Amino acid sequence: MRAVMVLLLSVFLVAGSAGSLRAQGADLYAAADDHFHHHHVGVLVGGMTPLSETSETSWALGAEYEYRLNEKWGAGLGVDFTFGDHKRAALVASGVTYRLTPDFKVITGPGVEVVEKDQPEGGTKSTVYFVWGFGAAYDFHVGSITLTPTVFLDFVGETKTNLTYGIAVGTGF
Repeated sequence: MRAVMVLLLSVFLVAGSAGSLRAQGADLYAAADDHFHHHHVGVLVGGMTPLSETSETSWALGAEYEYRLNEKWGAGLGVDFTFGDHKRAALVASGVTYRLTPDFKVITGPGVEVVEKDQPEGGTKSTVYFVWGFGAAYDFHVGSITLTPTVFLDFVGETKTNLTYGIAVGTGF
């Protein structure tokens, strides 16, 4: 629960700072002209830690696509795969992105998670859950490549919460 509060507080503090800069007349999007593309694809490498269960962290690999409607708004699709002891999961989600600055964005949207668990008697059991996620990310531009530290808080089903984090490498076109 502490991680949830820290994440939310951080997002609100940064959002307030961006609003303050805009109120002072700063042109936050002037530097974005060199980096704006309507299409952006990327791959993510990181980890996933369940917050409502044991703190066993699993590896996470993912891919994302975002269509940027304009310099502030975007819509996208992402897929993540996690690999842990006796459990594998796939998450497919859509989302809406809002850019507080040219490089700092917040994301939210629905999805589904499919979890496969090894059974003691052999075989696996698959379960599908509804997910709603909230995330934040910051783009660092290195030539035509974007390096993006990303953190997501996913509410899975009625009782499970996952923290997914990592570095995405992407490009716009």
